[in-house]
Amino acid sequence: MTRATVTDVTNVPDVVVDRQQIFPYLTYADAPAAIDWLCRVFGFELANSYAAADGRIAHASLCHDGVYVMLSSEFEQLDNHAPTGDQVATSRVHMHVGDVEEHYQHAMAEGARIVQGLQDRFWGLRSYHALDLEGHRWSFCQRIREAPRAEVEQRLQTW
Repeated sequence: MTRATVTDVTNVPDVVVDRQQIFPYLTYADAPAAIDWLCRVFGFELANSYAAADGRIAHASLCHDGVYVMLSSEFEQLDNHAPTGDQVATSRVHMHVGDVEEHYQHAMAEGARIVQGLQDRFWGLRSYHALDLEGHRWSFCQRIREAPRAEVEQRLQTW
C-alpha cells in the first residue's frame, strides 16, 4: 500500500468524471492525517491535493482501483464539519474490492476500528464495516454469489 504525500496536484482526469458521476466527499478535522491513514489502511492512492496557506487541505482526491473519493479539511466558509464523537452514522462509503478477506485482514492489522466483522450476507455479498480515524463509516464488500431477487425479498421478511 502506498504511503501518501500531499504534493501531487494533478487533476482527476475528465474520463474518470465521465465514468464516475457521484463522488463521496468527506470532511476531516485533520485531513493530512486522514489522507495518510486512508492510503495506509484502506489502500487508497493520493491522486491530487490542494493545501491552504495554513496547511489545511482545501481539496484532495484519493483513488482505489479507478474509483475516487474526495475530502477536505473543515472550512467555516463552506460550512463543512468533521464527525464528532460516537455520533449515530447517517451515511457510509460503500466500496466493492477485489479480495475483501485480504482487505479486511490488512485493515485489522493496521488498527482500523471494525464495527461489523466480515460476514457473508444473504444478498450475495461478503462484507465488513469499519470506522476511519475520525469516525466516518466505511463498508467494503465482494460479491460471492448471485442472489435471486425473490430469495432476498423472502429473507428480508424474517431479518
